[in-house]
Amino acid sequence: MSEEENPNPPLEQAGEQAAPKAPRRVMAPKPKPVAGTEKKEDNKVVKLLEKNPLGMTLPEMAGGTRQLKKIRMLRPQLAEALNSGLVMPISQRAGHTVYKLVKHMGPR
Repeated sequence: MSEEENPNPPLEQAGEQAAPKAPRRVMAPKPKPVAGTEKKEDNKVVKLLEKNPLGMTLPEMAGGTRQLKKIRMLRPQLAEALNSGLVMPISQRAGHTVYKLVKHMGPR
């Protein structure tokens, strides 16, 4: 077969006949949510306390007393949960406050 008969010439011989690149897609900006309809971000402290209805201290939530980075990350989330009334301090264990979810609070 000669080059004229070959419908698919090799890449070296094709040269300028290479397929043109597809145009780039431009992503449209996401619409901003209207105030009051946005989904509230889940609080990690609440998730941890849901797993343990007996209550946990902040170092226990972080995985140990030396997990300072995790404690620093969880502390503002704990304060937010306390302000919103989702979590209540109930006692002290080893010098740390034990927090419990309000929905697990029962009659004593």
